[in-house]
Amino acid sequence: MKSTIKKILVPVDLTESSEAVIVKAVVIAKGLKADISLLHVLSFDDYYFSIVPEIRTILPTISEIELAVKKQMNGIQDRIEKKYGLTPEVFVTTGNIEGEVIDFSKNKKIDLIIMGTHGASGAKEFFIGSNAQRVLALSEIPVLTMQINDEKTEFRNILIPIDNSLHSREKLNVSMIIASFFGSTIHLLGLPDSSEKAELGKFKIKIKTAEKVIRAAKLPFITSIIRVDNIAKATLRYAEKNKC
Repeated sequence: MKSTIKKILVPVDLTESSEAVIVKAVVIAKGLKADISLLHVLSFDDYYFSIVPEIRTILPTISEIELAVKKQMNGIQDRIEKKYGLTPEVFVTTGNIEGEVIDFSKNKKIDLIIMGTHGASGAKEFFIGSNAQRVLALSEIPVLTMQINDEKTEFRNILIPIDNSLHSREKLNVSMIIASFFGSTIHLLGLPDSSEKAELGKFKIKIKTAEKVIRAAKLPFITSIIRVDNIAKATLRYAEKNKC
């Protein structure tokens, strides 16, 4: 399956956690033959005393913080290039985190944003909670969130939950691209919110349409349809049971 993902963005917070996400993103980028950009958003506060060694013991000016952060980003760039043979572009901007991520993705015509589910701890957390939620809510392109404590860099089973929402099938194309690269099995999980015969019939047509698209791409898939009260819990139970 031909990939339409040509540009990948990874927002980073200069912690070891974000470097773990970068490695996973690089593996995906190399497989999809995509360019990768790393973005750090400056906030100019005491957060940098804990993550940038050059400014831990001094009272830095804004320009000194910028210089130190750019040095850190260039170091990440060099490590990735030497180890993986792929040179990411690095960028440093100033402002609101989610706003800068969204604006950057639009201006650079990014196809996929990859974010870690854990970043800096405490009050300055980068990717936990509200920041990640706002990026997910505001982004008009796919956002892939990844657990930093998971050492796997491949996807053997990909779960695609389908419910009655209008945007539910939008994830299908990106999931198929990733599945094609990794040789993954797609698990199509139908989660109708009604057991009424007519509505259930319409829902099954939606599932059949998704199956037709996956089958045309010659990808292995498994379909399950279950009626549940809590879609989130049912999805997580299925994912755990089937090692997705």
